Amino acid sequence: MRVPDDILVIDLLGGLGDLVMALPVVHGLAERFPRAALRVLTHDPGATLLDSDPAVAEVLRAEKGREREAVEAALENTDLVVSTTRLHGIPDLVEERGIPGVTNLWRSPPPDEPVSRRYVRILVEEGLVGPEYRPPRIHLTDAEVHAADGDLPTGVPVVLVPGAGMAVKLWPHWAALVDLLDGLPVVAAGPGSPVPELPPTDLRGLAARFAAVARRGGVVVGGDTGPARVAAAVGARTVGLFGPTLAARYGLDDPATNLQGLPECPHRRPTAITEQVCWWEARCPLTATGGPACMADISPAAVAAAVRAALLVPRSPVFSP
Repeated sequence: MRVPDDILVIDLLGGLGDLVMALPVVHGLAERFPRAALRVLTHDPGATLLDSDPAVAEVLRAEKGREREAVEAALENTDLVVSTTRLHGIPDLVEERGIPGVTNLWRSPPPDEPVSRRYVRILVEEGLVGPEYRPPRIHLTDAEVHAADGDLPTGVPVVLVPGAGMAVKLWPHWAALVDLLDGLPVVAAGPGSPVPELPPTDLRGLAARFAAVARRGGVVVGGDTGPARVAAAVGARTVGLFGPTLAARYGLDDPATNLQGLPECPHRRPTAITEQVCWWEARCPLTATGGPACMADISPAAVAAAVRAALLVPRSPVFSP
């Protein structure tokens, strides 16, 4: 394969967390081919997280419902494609154009290999990235982080992320956790807990707040959601709460703490999560009420202990501004 001049990375899976998990692909390709122009095609609002990324020459936005048209346009003048997405006929479009690349990063995944590492391992085998794995990283400006710091309470804050894009990922014990964190300045990014909410902001603003939390030595706590992944990717010490998804596959990179609820659940399907009986409507066959037993199984005491331990973890130099 000749050295590419124009690389296109496609992530149209639809979730903010999916895009964050694809960042090691973006940065691995940029490092392997530093002279190539690297473009990323994805959805808003996640696309905004790439707007100041020095590795990305252009961020392309696909409208919901018009993904195929966006891919067709983006393939013009492209000589290498890597896609996390097989929807919208993307593999066929790439094959029809005769463009080299990888359009199946989901091939035979083992249940205990983290998704981002799996992506990178496949690309290493294809000769497209170097062997060193680097966790997801989101680039922000100093000005953004400095401005966001003013939104936080004084001291070393703990920020809760109670919400989730899917009901099956909601944790039911926020109030009990707050009681156990007595003495710490605790706020929330969104509704669902008995602490003050941070003022509304856009996605980059939220990422900047998390980066400011990181600079202060604070901690972010959330489920398997996009915002929690964003927090980890800007360097915040993060505690992730995993229930229907397996932390061994979907967990956050070190130094984050991943807590797994009901690890032996017989209904969990780590490599086919959308086929789980609980997935779409959060109806758990293990509880009389139907609420996710795996999320309820994560005790407030365990989360509080993880938060207090995370407060002692030094910030990685990788995330210096």
